[in-house]
Formats: sequence, structure tokens, C-alpha cells
Amino acid sequence: MNTEILVSIIIPIYQAAGTLRECVLSCVTQKGIENDGYEVILVDDGSKDESAEIADKLAEEYGQDKIKVKHIKNRGVSGARNIGLEMATGKYVCFVDADDTISEDCIANMLKHTDESTILTDGCKSVDSPYMLSGYQYIENYTLESNTHVWGKLFLRKRLSDAHIHFKEGLTIGEDLLFLLDVAISEGKQKGVKVVPVGADDYRYTDNENGAMKTAFKASFLDQLTCWEIAEDKLKEVHEYISVYSFVKVAVSQILTALLVIGKVARVPENERDNDLAREAVHAAGDRIRHALKTRGAFAALSFGHKIKVVLFKISPKLYLRSYAKYKDR
Repeated sequence: MNTEILVSIIIPIYQAAGTLRECVLSCVTQKGIENDGYEVILVDDGSKDESAEIADKLAEEYGQDKIKVKHIKNRGVSGARNIGLEMATGKYVCFVDADDTISEDCIANMLKHTDESTILTDGCKSVDSPYMLSGYQYIENYTLESNTHVWGKLFLRKRLSDAHIHFKEGLTIGEDLLFLLDVAISEGKQKGVKVVPVGADDYRYTDNENGAMKTAFKASFLDQLTCWEIAEDKLKEVHEYISVYSFVKVAVSQILTALLVIGKVARVPENERDNDLAREAVHAAGDRIRHALKTRGAFAALSFGHKIKVVLFKISPKLYLRSYAKYKDR
């Protein structure tokens, strides 16, 4: 007897006491799916607030067949999601962040367009009708066009398992991008990716002021440089199926990310900086810019303002840091 349910909703949790209950309640009230057709998996990633207690209480309220809870030592969001994938029993999996909510029709709106040939369903607010893409087309038209988040999507769990696709642990930024690339590359030339229209309110994303790229500079910011380096390497392995302009997009993303890292360093007052870390970050960002500029067309694809920044940084990194800090502190 096949005991596989339809959808596993995986929610990684870290310090989410203020939003967790609302998030989970939005997931357990899905319409258009049989009540026993989906499960919610809560992975508490070593939270130090009341998140663990809230998760356990929700499981008691709704039953452990509906809400499964796992408490682990802190491994980061990638580790928590990987644990969720191991626990999942659904034909499809989707990811929801603990500070976000979904509409009661969110999952059903994607499922109604999903068939046996679909390995990834991407709910997109900007399309009017569903259409199929190959894995490579999805990379070029969506993943490299800033669609680098895993939420708001359905993934065929068997494909993830068969292709040994999981989130790269040790990264605090960019893990979603690498996951999506792995999924799309696994599909390759086959048209198993479906982009489907969803309501504007289906996935309610919270713009977290304490998000990874919005806090003061710290060592983990370098993960974003690493992420795009890995992404480029993955695409080089299938370069014969990827357009030249896609590598221009990657190079531009590398440059913009490097400038972002440098800008974060510049905003730290000189008397408060960890000089060794600052030097490492500026050096790594500079290397990434120089590497990206070797891609023909990368510089031309930058906006005028970013071209000026790149030129100034190449002339004098120290001058760039001081000028940027003065400009931002005006």
C-alpha cells in the first residue's frame, strides 16, 4: 500500500517565536487538498527563544501525523532544510520560512497545474498562463533573473532524492540559488519545469530587517562571493547548453555582490573594523570583480553608476572605501 502523501511543507525554525504560530496556522489550513494529503515539518535549528516550545505545542494541538517536529543543534537553514527533506514523505515538497505565511489556496494553486512530468512547479505572479520550460531554459529565464528563492515552489521529492540534491551546508547566503541550479541542471534539456500563475497574496514574504544581507558587515558576507563562484562552476559543466549571455549575467551578479560586500566594509568606522577581516573581504571581492570582468560583455552590461564604482575601485580600493563611506554617511 502506498503511504506517500501529496505534499510535505518544510519550515526551518530559528529564533522565530514571534511569527512561528501564524506561519504554521497558515500552512495547516490549506484548501483544495485532502486533510491527510499534506504534512507540516518543523525543524527547530537550536533556537534559544520559545520557538521549540511553540513547535511542540502546535504538534500537540494538530497531531503528530499532521505536524512533525525535530529539534537539532544549530546547523543553519541549509542543515535544517536537509533534515526536513529526510523526514518528508510527500510526493512533492515545498519550503516556507518561519516568518512568512501562505494563503489557504497557495499549495492547491500550484498543484492544479502540476502533472506527472513536472519536477519543479514555480508559482509566479507575473505570468497569466502556465508553460513548460527545460531545466536549462529555467536557469536562463528565471534563476539568473533574480528568481533565486526556494519558497513559493513545489519540488518532486523523488527527483531530489534520486539526484542527491540537497542544500549546501556551511553557507549562510546563496544556498537557495545553488539548490535551484542543481534541480534545473538535473532536468537538463527535458521540459519538466512548469511556471504557473498564482495569486499576489499566495506567498506572503516578510522582508526581514535582520536578514543575512541587511545586517552590519560580518565574515559570513563572504559566502555570497563563494556562492556565485560555485554557481559559475556548475554552469561551466553544462556550458554547451547555456547561452553566452547567461555567463554575462553571472559575471554581473558577481560584480554587484562584490561591490555590496565592499560597501558593507566601508560602512564600518575605521576605528571599529576588524582590519584582518576587512582586508580579506576587500581582497576577495576585488579578485571576484577582476575575474568577472574577464567575461566578455560583463562591464558593458553594468549600469553607468556601477561602471563608475568598478573603475574607482580598480584605481584605488582605499579611496573607494573612504569615498563610499562619506557618501553613505552624508
